[in-house]
Amino acid sequence: MRNNIKFGISALLVAMLLMSMVFVPAVSAQENKIPITNTDKQITLNLDKDFGVLIIPSGNQKIDSTYADYTNFKPAIPDVRKTAITQLSGTIDDNNFVSLSGTITVDGKSQNVKLTGQAEKVFVGWDVPEDAKPIYKEIDGRTMTRYEDARRMYASFVELKDENGKFNLHGEFFEDGIGGLVGTAIINGKECNIGLVGESSSMSENVSFSIQTLSSKTLDVPQRSQWEIYWYQQNSDAASQACGHTVAAMLEEYWTSNHPTIWSIWTNNPNPMSPSEAEDYLINEAGVNVDYDVFTGTLTANIDKVEDLIDSGYPFYMTEESYWGNCHAVVVKGYYYTLINSYFKLNDPNTVSGFDTMYRYHNENTFFNFEDNVYEYVGGGDTTSTGFAYVA
Repeated sequence: MRNNIKFGISALLVAMLLMSMVFVPAVSAQENKIPITNTDKQITLNLDKDFGVLIIPSGNQKIDSTYADYTNFKPAIPDVRKTAITQLSGTIDDNNFVSLSGTITVDGKSQNVKLTGQAEKVFVGWDVPEDAKPIYKEIDGRTMTRYEDARRMYASFVELKDENGKFNLHGEFFEDGIGGLVGTAIINGKECNIGLVGESSSMSENVSFSIQTLSSKTLDVPQRSQWEIYWYQQNSDAASQACGHTVAAMLEEYWTSNHPTIWSIWTNNPNPMSPSEAEDYLINEAGVNVDYDVFTGTLTANIDKVEDLIDSGYPFYMTEESYWGNCHAVVVKGYYYTLINSYFKLNDPNTVSGFDTMYRYHNENTFFNFEDNVYEYVGGGDTTSTGFAYVA
């Protein structure tokens, strides 16, 4: 689902967002009422934290591709910021189809909204009981640790839009109910960024598990989000730069079952984390014996190297040029073949505007593919235009 979502961002949200959103004129409660069936479950979103924000670009600035990436965004003119909160309620059905209505309040002024979309359960880590007995497994010369009675933890991700296609939002809600929505709002003809933060235990609890299509080879890596720092620590600037830290957290948990907070990794290294810094963290702090390397060779040899790592049971930190044009870190966890095309499976820490699939060749997807965005890309520890940087 997420690989089709594109969001803009801004200085405060710094690229959490690139989706059109508009305030809808007030309508009657009857017009906003959502039909309920016998199997629908009630959900409520209370996103009323006072650090929710609407960001209005100053002057003639627009939310374009510059806003769309979460890295290195520096507006030429200071933005105008206003407090934003929302109260939404509605239903979710057995197929995880969500219908919500309510109000969004910006700077004390409320507007009615109606949103619909799709939700999914996402594996985000392990909950290990205290004093649990470790279970060790050797994977191609490296030890993986699991624990008896450890429980898989899940978050509910949701994509929402209005009936006219002018609202497009991404939301994340964790088992404790904490989370929020991010997107854009068109106000008086100007596209603005918005972040709404609070809680929804009902969204977390009522999303059902979906049948997943298995790829040719996929490793069981938890999906962590760099925006956890925004939901929990209210620090969108740090969240916007924490892709490398989040990738390191995912690799740590894959190998050790430890579930570090992204914030704890960030506070020890409060700057974008390079591949070499990720290697240092994983070895010295997480106790995972990884290697940072740059592989070079033909395109075919590079693709074979990716598949060899996955076949060996090694997900890895990879440097890419993101869809939005900036240096980014992702976890590569699998690959998939079809009769028409093929792609790699990713855990992108930028769960708001990132992609969870990457096609191999330019002719399969000209906008985002391994050939252009990794193999020929130079940056972020990747020093060659015929290869890729990785930590595995």
